[in-house]
Amino acid sequence: MLEIVRVPPTVVEIAEGVKIDMPALAYIGIDDGEVVGSYGLAWGRGRCWIWLKLANGKPSYARTVIKRAKALLAKARQLGEREVFTPRDTEYPTSKKLLTVLGFRMHAIEHGIEVWRYEWI
Repeated sequence: MLEIVRVPPTVVEIAEGVKIDMPALAYIGIDDGEVVGSYGLAWGRGRCWIWLKLANGKPSYARTVIKRAKALLAKARQLGEREVFTPRDTEYPTSKKLLTVLGFRMHAIEHGIEVWRYEWI
């Protein structure tokens, strides 16, 4: 069963091998004692960012992923953010569909990376 745990960003850096060089709210997903992914909100470069890294994902995680992403967007709004950005991981073809379902729209190509934006209207 998938368990979600809030952790310091340094735990995500160690568990996932990613660099988080800005203030962040971070969470990891644990299934059967193994870290299967991470997600969170981060603030830097004048923007609020959301990330999701699910290298060991299963189709059964889909509802949890959408529910948690929506909760993070609500948290960002509660904290006064008017928009949230995310880089699209083009390695996963389903990432475009996920971002669209969540309400993100393509914003720009920045440094060769697709950046998507969620904006409250």
